[in-house]
Amino acid sequence: MSGPGNGGKRIIAVIGSLDTKGREVLYVKEGISRLGHVPLVIDVSVNREPSFAGDIGPQEVAQAGGASWPQVRLKEKRERIMAMARGLAALVPALYREGRLHAVLSLGGAQNTTMGTSGMRALPVGVPKLMVSTMASGQRTFDPLVGTRDLTIMHSVADVAGINVITRPVMDNAVAAICGMAERAGRPIVTPGRPVIGATMLGVTNDGVAAAVDLLEQEGLEVVTFHASGVGGRCLEESVRDGIVSAVFDLTLHEIVCELFGGFSCGVTGRLTAAAERGLPQVVCPGAADVVDWAEAALAGLPDWQSRPHIYQHPTVLHLKLHPAEAARVGEVIASRLNANPAPSVVLFPVRGLHQLSYPGGPLWKPETDAALRGALQSGLRPDIPIVDVDANINDPAFSQAAASAMIRLMIDVGLSRASKEGGDR
Repeated sequence: MSGPGNGGKRIIAVIGSLDTKGREVLYVKEGISRLGHVPLVIDVSVNREPSFAGDIGPQEVAQAGGASWPQVRLKEKRERIMAMARGLAALVPALYREGRLHAVLSLGGAQNTTMGTSGMRALPVGVPKLMVSTMASGQRTFDPLVGTRDLTIMHSVADVAGINVITRPVMDNAVAAICGMAERAGRPIVTPGRPVIGATMLGVTNDGVAAAVDLLEQEGLEVVTFHASGVGGRCLEESVRDGIVSAVFDLTLHEIVCELFGGFSCGVTGRLTAAAERGLPQVVCPGAADVVDWAEAALAGLPDWQSRPHIYQHPTVLHLKLHPAEAARVGEVIASRLNANPAPSVVLFPVRGLHQLSYPGGPLWKPETDAALRGALQSGLRPDIPIVDVDANINDPAFSQAAASAMIRLMIDVGLSRASKEGGDR
């Protein structure tokens, strides 16, 4: 596979249903060729005969997913679409590993978006992925399409149906974008030869975490920070399992609250489990684990919300303080998951608040909730996992210093610190 930036041709996979989007796929294919690259058309037709033959047909796609194409064609529409999506999820990464594609472009409506993004999500971060879709607008939920990958979705504006005054420039831009990404960048993540620390933050823990990360970076350590709002925690867990992250600086465990009680930042299960599976050292803090975030439109599902200390985090989402019994449950889960990790762990507890607006006298200050969370940690953790109380709010400089120092000491104890300064990318 030729490297980026050397003027070499790139193979751009184009995923589309040639029975319904043949004209549009052909236009995109010709555009890629005009820009000096090689199109590889993958046909995922599930209704009629295609308008032209793709380089890879639906039979091969179905087979990659373990299905027989003659049997797939007999199924109802939804089952046909899902069979092709499973096939693309297996086929596309296999083509990439074999050097048969460098980037992926797809276009269409709901059906083609479901199928095309299934293949894209199976590719590593860094490999160019672009979906031109009618679904990239309105009140859409993008998590099922994007997941944890760097997948770009471009709104088609008009339906992907014909080449006209609107679709022509949109498709031209899409072709230029995917070719440019493949030619000028398009490099997947390289497993580093030095330790990488995975951290978590939210807006309400940002100042404390960012300052702590800055202190680690001043020591020559590399830190990747994830936004723990329902997807970031999942990205961290995947990065640990993929071998990218080798030490965990998990200072914002708010997603565990949402896993247990619901809320706006739902979407992650099993936080803290990847580090345990791989035996990685970790410094953790139950940052923002004292509140649940709730969309204003869904407050009817939380009938006692008005009696809880609460604030508007932004115009449509509130942060509501947990009751002590709820906080104790959060602490029990955190302790249980930390206990499963054979590697060293340290828990930091900022006694002046776990949230930007939870401080003595602040709108979310309820010390009995924080005490219940800390008590559950104290009683549930293994004796060898220390809890370090820090006389500060999570966003105070004193907490940042304590957190960074704990991470540095832990990395020295497990022999990672020297490698962090002397190692390089493989």
